[in-house]
Amino acid sequence: MFNRSGLLKYEFNSEFVEVLWEKDEREYQNAALDYIGKFVKKLDKGHLPLVKKLIVTKSWWDTVDMLASHAVGAIAAKHPEIIGEKIDEWVTSDDMWLRRTSILFQLKYKDRTDEDLLYRYILENNESKEFFIQKAIGWALREYSKNEP
Repeated sequence: MFNRSGLLKYEFNSEFVEVLWEKDEREYQNAALDYIGKFVKKLDKGHLPLVKKLIVTKSWWDTVDMLASHAVGAIAAKHPEIIGEKIDEWVTSDDMWLRRTSILFQLKYKDRTDEDLLYRYILENNESKEFFIQKAIGWALREYSKNEP
């Protein structure tokens, strides 16, 4: 879709993502996620406020999971200082989707996963009765176990 449109020839456009996100139909959010996915290697820590905004608005597991494991994961891999600056705050946030993001952002890291950080974030949330938090914990542990059985 984006290759034919010529959009990928340009720099990442945050305003374009926000316009798509504000539309009522979920297909627009899916288009925004596809667009972000095409630019994920070019995202930097300056994009984190946008990603956080997307996580906490029109939140659902499929949108949050893509943003967590792709966008936040890529930004944190390039700029690990954001973990202490931002993601450490998210793990205890009142917003369940930010907590889920903090647990899942290392999902694609495989052998680069910071085990201590993962376990600390899990322990911060292990007593949560929220289904989506418990599901995130299980998923993160299952993915990590593929590298560290």
